[in-house]
Amino acid sequence: MAWSKARRLADLASTSHGIADDQVTTASIADDAVTSALIADDAVVTASVADNAITSALLAAGAGGLDWQTTAKTADFTAVAEKGYLLNTAGGAVTVTLPASATVGDKLAIVDSTGSAYTNNITLNRNGLKLYGGSVNIVLDDIRTSVHLIYADATNGWIPYAGETYQNAYEVEALIIAGGGAGGSNKWNGNGTGGGGAGGMQVATTTVVPSSSNTITVGAGAGATSNSAPNQGASGSNSVALGTTSLGGGGGGAAATNTIAGANGGSGGGGGSGNGSGAGSGTTGQGNNGGNTSTGSPWRGGGGGGKGAVGGEGETSGNGGAGSNAYSSWATATSTGADSGYYAGGGGGGVYYTTAGDTTGGVGGGGKGESGSGGSGAAGTANTGGGGGGGGDNNSPGGGGAGGSGIIIIRYSGAQRGSGGTVVTSGGYTYHTFTSSGTYTG
Repeated sequence: MAWSKARRLADLASTSHGIADDQVTTASIADDAVTSALIADDAVVTASVADNAITSALLAAGAGGLDWQTTAKTADFTAVAEKGYLLNTAGGAVTVTLPASATVGDKLAIVDSTGSAYTNNITLNRNGLKLYGGSVNIVLDDIRTSVHLIYADATNGWIPYAGETYQNAYEVEALIIAGGGAGGSNKWNGNGTGGGGAGGMQVATTTVVPSSSNTITVGAGAGATSNSAPNQGASGSNSVALGTTSLGGGGGGAAATNTIAGANGGSGGGGGSGNGSGAGSGTTGQGNNGGNTSTGSPWRGGGGGGKGAVGGEGETSGNGGAGSNAYSSWATATSTGADSGYYAGGGGGGVYYTTAGDTTGGVGGGGKGESGSGGSGAAGTANTGGGGGGGGDNNSPGGGGAGGSGIIIIRYSGAQRGSGGTVVTSGGYTYHTFTSSGTYTG
């Protein structure tokens, strides 16, 4: 008859088989020799567990708990999965950089142990992985705040399962366009004038907390340029929203004996110096450079830069740089933009000779430059950030056209959650359009 393993072990352990009491000790049992398969059901009972044998550390290791770091963190650090951290921000804000890689089920915890996070915030840096299902960092700013995070998957990233869950916080995008620059002016002089540069254009993404108040500043377009003298056009004003600033467009250069170049800005103003140079520079990520003026007949100024293109050279066209229609769906939903969904076009350069004709403004709201009839350049289109056109001159001075005002549009997925601006829901998004300064409430 076959004997079971349990029977054999029992026989070997008995004194009747030659093994004395306590002769089989823990040290004499090889590692991993006693497996769960060898232990009979219900063999381990409460009475067989020694007092204090099961500690909190063993429970944490066996039940998915965290290894708490008991020395409070007071400076920026990188967190490690399966650990809990106490933070003391009394001396200043602390940034917690989350692990750069994670496995589903990884956990960690952050606790404001001194109640200082309201004054000096705790920032969770997502470090390339999704956080709360989004692509922005999270700021913890409540007294005694805490958050337990678990890594769900690549789509959702680190999500809260206890503590500061931020269930009502949400991600928004903001299209921020600054005011356009004005075109340059002429007065009894034989050189062309530069078109104004378009206002800087960029999109920012951030997380908004419900009931938070966010100041929205829509930049004004620069005023028209006087024809009382050869004047550089003024630059447009900046637009600011949710911590991001777009720069006003640079004013167009003027026609004079000495160089009066286009100004730098979101997009640069066109040159108006009459020597083949003088263009203003644009800002990377916001716009482009203006075009240089011509060196000879027809003495045409350079076009202002636009979001989509550099301003045209006076030698070839003097046209304003094209704007961008990358956000035409936003334009359609909010009934804004110009030329079928474009924003931020540069102003056209002004011309000295009558026979040269108008110089076209950039697609996207840029104003046309004036021909040599002495008229003033056209204004940039309002609420597109378009640059103003340069003034013409043929024994009759022309002023530079005004820049177009800027615009800010905030959008987020789903039904309306915030307030402020003109609100419309379209295509699964809610849009808040600001054509003048105001407040966005989360």
